[in-house]
Amino acid sequence: MKKKLNLCPKGTYDFFGQSAKIFIDVRKVFFDQAKKFNFSYIETPIFEYANIFLTTNQIADIVSKELYKFFDKSGRELALRPEGTAPIMRSVAQHKLFQTEKKFFYFGPMFRYENPQKGRFRQFYQAGFEIINYKKDSLEFQILEIIVLIKSIFKDLGINEYELKINFLSNLTTRNIYEKNLAQYFEKFSDKLEPISKIRIKKNPLRILDDKIEQEKEFVKLAPKINTFWTMEDKNIFNRITSILEEFKISYKVDYNLVRGLDYYDDFVFEFIDTSQTLGTKLALVGGGCYNNLPTKFGLNNFKSIGMAFGIERLIEIIKSKKNIKEQNLDFFLLSFTDKEILLNFKLAKILRKENFLVDLNKTPFSVSKGFQLAKKSGAKFVFFFEKNQAKNYISLKNLQTGKNEQILYTEINFEYLNSIIKASENA
Repeated sequence: MKKKLNLCPKGTYDFFGQSAKIFIDVRKVFFDQAKKFNFSYIETPIFEYANIFLTTNQIADIVSKELYKFFDKSGRELALRPEGTAPIMRSVAQHKLFQTEKKFFYFGPMFRYENPQKGRFRQFYQAGFEIINYKKDSLEFQILEIIVLIKSIFKDLGINEYELKINFLSNLTTRNIYEKNLAQYFEKFSDKLEPISKIRIKKNPLRILDDKIEQEKEFVKLAPKINTFWTMEDKNIFNRITSILEEFKISYKVDYNLVRGLDYYDDFVFEFIDTSQTLGTKLALVGGGCYNNLPTKFGLNNFKSIGMAFGIERLIEIIKSKKNIKEQNLDFFLLSFTDKEILLNFKLAKILRKENFLVDLNKTPFSVSKGFQLAKKSGAKFVFFFEKNQAKNYISLKNLQTGKNEQILYTEINFEYLNSIIKASENA
């Protein structure tokens, strides 16, 4: 079947208008917050060698079913990145960025071949924060910084309807014991499980707990809980974490079925769930946790790390639903009726833009009526234009909201005055 040239691929989208403006604003919030919390920006390739993901998440859905893989012309197996943490660990190992504790931040597109729906796309943006190579006895403080950072970002974005869920998955040894018991339990109910979950019993029974369909089944809700397998050390660590959250008055809910979708997580895991109903279901806005075993895949031993990632499209949907976002309006449109005026207005535009005003102008002469129609369509608050028999060195300035017209000295523009009328028009 021939695909239409005017359609983007399934599961992708174009950013423009309101969504594009929100995207730019959201991105700025993340970069500003990363700077405040002293996270360094890191950029990794959009595609990597496929084994980076195949080795670190062999049985995770995003690798077993959703990975975009391909061979290049030299026969190398590559993959579009489905998440940002594994590429960062590869970069840390490659460039030996592990002498001391490091704090990294990334923002960019990821790719997963999953069923597109509200809040889920095949190309999507993530913003992530990683703290790597921290000291073991500082875990609760690392968690506190991550949680405080998330709440600070939400505050700047105007998002306040969410719930923090936490769990503790313990170490690999304890988790293996738990998974064995979990598999034995689910074997008793295999006839009631979805086809994919029957496969998971042997491969990764934890994923059954995280499955949206299985979660609603009573026997899944009654499945063995990880906390019954905790060691005394696990209990002490978890108590320290919850105590510090409570000390900082951070509300949370313990969810022993919370496991996260990536296999490399261990110890503490968490999600912030949207409770606004904007996305239809309670989807995670941000999630993460500790991944102390992942660094070993890259030859980095005894390497404590914690991180998290936001789904940007979900944030944009929530922000769009909360307020009427106006598209960016011009401050001034410089209207020209002759070639000579176009040249003069180019010079004026340069001066105004230097003072950070938002400016546009026509590059083809128009009649007066068509020119003002164009100025109004531009969304500008004011229009500069030259009138016939205008006094020397003066230009007219018209308020497109009120129709008020005044004369401005072209050679000595009062920027303070222009700022004041722009602010007045925004508050009108």
